[in-house]
Amino acid sequence: MSRRPFLSRALLVPALAALVSAAMYTGACGHSHDHTSSGTSSDSSLDDVIFEGGATDEALEELLAVDPKDEPSQGTVFDAPEDGAMLPGDAAPELTFHVAGAAQRTTPRAAPDLQLAAAAAPGARELAATRASIAAELGALLGPARAAWAHGTPINGRAYFLVFTTAERELLLRVFTTKLSYTPDAAAWDKLRAAGVPITVSVISALFENNRIAQGGGPFMGEPVTFTVLP
Repeated sequence: MSRRPFLSRALLVPALAALVSAAMYTGACGHSHDHTSSGTSSDSSLDDVIFEGGATDEALEELLAVDPKDEPSQGTVFDAPEDGAMLPGDAAPELTFHVAGAAQRTTPRAAPDLQLAAAAAPGARELAATRASIAAELGALLGPARAAWAHGTPINGRAYFLVFTTAERELLLRVFTTKLSYTPDAAAWDKLRAAGVPITVSVISALFENNRIAQGGGPFMGEPVTFTVLP
């Protein structure tokens, strides 16, 4: 029996643990504030913002520092509610939207014969078992997320800033999320329902790389919709 998987495991576990520990230490030293689960930001003007889907205050501050562009193919379009909709007030609806020019992409899967060949390769099962063991040991070593990461994992991909306004209130409700949907919780829904007038919701989106707006990644202004919540 080959000793290579055992040796690989013995060498890789300490090395990977050291790298992850160093990264966590660097992250802890590089941030002077915490981002709590409630979405508290170092910028007091963002204290009312609801953060969902792993969205971070650092990314939102980046987004708000740049004037949004009006590019219809990159902006968002609401699927629900429809513009002018009258929504019953008994239950909060799910608001859904999509990027106008987004295309469906699928990751090509390996052909069955290639998968079988890889599985049958000498030492393939031993190597897979070793990798699984390394992952398990690292998980046990690192345990739950440390306080150093309380500000949130950096965003890589699109994020969306929803702003609900009325004629009387410019900032009725604000939400920053990485999801293409938003369902108000009880407190948020009570705020929208109590408005008593038509509400307009707009979305500003951007493509991020480690919380920074990627080159050519926006931000982009979406197409707003107006709806009314019935008593």
